[in-house]
Amino acid sequence: MMGTRVSIAVWLGDGDPAKAQAAITDAMLEISRIEAIASEWQPDSDLSLLNAQAGGEPVSVAPELIEILDRARTISARTEGLFDVSFYAVGVLWTFKPGAEPPSAEAISRELPLVNWREIETDPTALTARLRLPGMKVGLGAIAKGYAVDRAAALLAERGFTDTIVEAGGDTYVSGAKGTRSWRVGVQDPDQAGGRIGSLHARDQAVVTSGNYARFFVWEGVHYTHILDPRTGWPIPAERSPKSVTLVATDAATADAYCTAVSVMTPAAGLAFVEAHDELEAVIIGPDGTVLVSSGLSETFKAD
Repeated sequence: MMGTRVSIAVWLGDGDPAKAQAAITDAMLEISRIEAIASEWQPDSDLSLLNAQAGGEPVSVAPELIEILDRARTISARTEGLFDVSFYAVGVLWTFKPGAEPPSAEAISRELPLVNWREIETDPTALTARLRLPGMKVGLGAIAKGYAVDRAAALLAERGFTDTIVEAGGDTYVSGAKGTRSWRVGVQDPDQAGGRIGSLHARDQAVVTSGNYARFFVWEGVHYTHILDPRTGWPIPAERSPKSVTLVATDAATADAYCTAVSVMTPAAGLAFVEAHDELEAVIIGPDGTVLVSSGLSETFKAD
């Protein structure tokens, strides 16, 4: 779901396996429900209908989409636009399959003025949203997946299962513990498939990883990563950007969005940003393989 593999694990203890299985099924259905609201790929989703009416009248949407858009706007303001869900007007010009080619500079310049999070309008009372500029497009791949993970974890907790892992393509929320021990979340080694550089001990936290090593193409000797800089419409240069960012926060939607923003920064700037925000922690792997760990993880991150 949501373009990736989703898994849920429940630590039962003396709990009822049948009740746990029913809760897991309902949590998966909740993720599917959020996808049907917030997917830019499903033509009848609330988000797709909103995109189709860009520049027109407000569109009635689900309250969950209002919440996601409002949270995205807050994080856009805090990151000075390095996280911007309206990037999608430029994002649709790109594909990152092997053998792909970059779009023309003219095409990017034409769409770039439509990338502006300030032009997204919401009305939580009327349950409507509006994109003020004709041609604007919103893509929620860097926040809706985390939001869906949070919703699934909350449903499990409501059913009485508080020791769980919900994971969707690198967006992970760990709740409680496995018996008397904290959950361990591995930090992948970008240079070794299936390898890791270390692990984090986490309880009631989200751990989200984004990297430039998973989706990319090479054209005329240039490495184009799938992470776009919303200020330019071009992928972040691989030679100065992190190979990967693992972001820790209290919820997966927050971690998902900030992970994207920090990935656009240089490793040093990203670490400085995280250190300036008490609610965030990070493990950042630089282009040369240098590992930077924020001060709040000094006790919980264990290198291999």
